[in-house]
Amino acid sequence: DGDTGNGNGNGNGDGGTRQIGISQHQAGGSWITAFFDSGKIYAESQGYELETFIHEADAATQINQVRQMINQDYDGIVLVPWDESLNTAIEEAEEAGIPVFTANQDATTEAIKSFTAFGNENAGRICGERMYQSLTDQKPDVDTYRVLNVRGEFISSSNARTDGFLGVMEGQDDVEIVDTIQTNWTQSDAQSKVSTWLNGNEAPHGVYSSNMTSGLGTFQALEDQDLMVPKGEDGHIVITQLDGGPDVNPKILDGFIDAAVDQPVTYYIPLAIKQMEAWWENGDDAIPEIGSELTADAFSFDPVDHQNGTLWSEPTWAPAQVIEKDGHSYVQTNGVTLTEENADEPYLWGNIWG
Repeated sequence: DGDTGNGNGNGNGDGGTRQIGISQHQAGGSWITAFFDSGKIYAESQGYELETFIHEADAATQINQVRQMINQDYDGIVLVPWDESLNTAIEEAEEAGIPVFTANQDATTEAIKSFTAFGNENAGRICGERMYQSLTDQKPDVDTYRVLNVRGEFISSSNARTDGFLGVMEGQDDVEIVDTIQTNWTQSDAQSKVSTWLNGNEAPHGVYSSNMTSGLGTFQALEDQDLMVPKGEDGHIVITQLDGGPDVNPKILDGFIDAAVDQPVTYYIPLAIKQMEAWWENGDDAIPEIGSELTADAFSFDPVDHQNGTLWSEPTWAPAQVIEKDGHSYVQTNGVTLTEENADEPYLWGNIWG
């Protein structure tokens, strides 16, 4: 539509400071800290004010936060939507000429300019492929591989991660999914439920966990049962999972976890802001085009030394495929497959914030 927003300047000191708001459901934890901090670092480097709103998993609060940003004439909004009730407020922002971008989780309205996150189903598929390759390489004499599936709650991202994994597993004649354990995404819940399962069943040949906290709980349950044996030793259970992290990467390096598919979380908010900057300049024509591929050259970032590593020193988000989702562009970033070969790299968020 060519509308380039509220014209509060470009953040470079020659026309005022752009104000960006971000609303997310919780604070705390290493992943969310990496998510927020990388966004703040990029915004500050460009001279923008980035205001953070936390709604503690309350949809009504998030709706009020978006309306507050509209009333205060923010230049742009980045959202991690809680549920579809937010759509009306997003559409109100669009009507007010304020661009809304989503990151990590999406909204189901055409009023979103673009959504940035990795592909959950593809990540699950890679975990399935790594699982099967490791099982056949390490346990060639087994006739039927018994695999335990540990998943999160029944929401779209969790379903996609599980479907991608199961799609690979169900295509193998020599694999049996012996059970599926649903967790509430917490380490304690996974530990409790997996421990109960292990007490009543023969140890599986492989375990897949669809998120970091469930994976850590599963790891602890196996360790409590003296079933955590490193790769290359008898009794090793093949483990693949979604997400690396400060507590995951060392377990990969030690051979306990065979592979993890990590999110390029340090790029989520910066990529959303990069697209916002382009929109400020050229309106909707600047939004990444559906059907295109974005290479690292499309959005470049200067590396920054931060805590224990170097932020943005490797463009782990690229290449990204731009696809259609709910009437808007979805910048589906690459994921990083972590193994013993690369789990100690200084550009990984789990090592920077470790």
